[in-house]
Amino acid sequence: MRRPRNTGSRSEQESAILKAAAEEVALVGVGRLSMDVVARQAGVSRSTLYRRFPSRDALLAGLGRQTFDFAMSRLQTVAIDEGPQAAAVATFREGVRLLSAEQVMRRFLQLDGDFTATAEMFDEARQFLVSASTVLAKALRAAGATMPDDALLAVAEMYIRLAVSLVQIGTALVDVTDDDAVSRYARDFLAPLVH
Repeated sequence: MRRPRNTGSRSEQESAILKAAAEEVALVGVGRLSMDVVARQAGVSRSTLYRRFPSRDALLAGLGRQTFDFAMSRLQTVAIDEGPQAAAVATFREGVRLLSAEQVMRRFLQLDGDFTATAEMFDEARQFLVSASTVLAKALRAAGATMPDDALLAVAEMYIRLAVSLVQIGTALVDVTDDDAVSRYARDFLAPLVH
């Protein structure tokens, strides 16, 4: 169903386009994202869509940034006042919860046979990993971690990589849909890495 023509400002159109792209990715996956469907759902012409996002890759990168920003804002709401190990457990649990439950994030993580990532997308993914690791390391430092910065950053990156891996490829070791199981796993195996 076509939405009414979007004659809003540039930022309103970009927001509508990203919302439509998120809905489409959640529904069909990254590999099947259709620029025509996104334009129709956002209520903009194809030319407007391409003025705002010059390529499909640019649209996916924009959607990836928006999804990342949402995740980082959610992670910043995690309580960190009970010490660095408790903060490590809480942030890992929330990260796994986000990766498991948020449809767009799940679709970005799926190994989609219809999708081939470009070098630009791998660069974006690396930047996201560095940014997320930095945010997590700062949260752990604010919670009282005393280890050297480089070691804290390495542990933060390992947490993120592990959370992604556990969600992408399930394991009998931990049920990622069970918050208590994820918390136990983080408390037993990951929290001791933070000091």
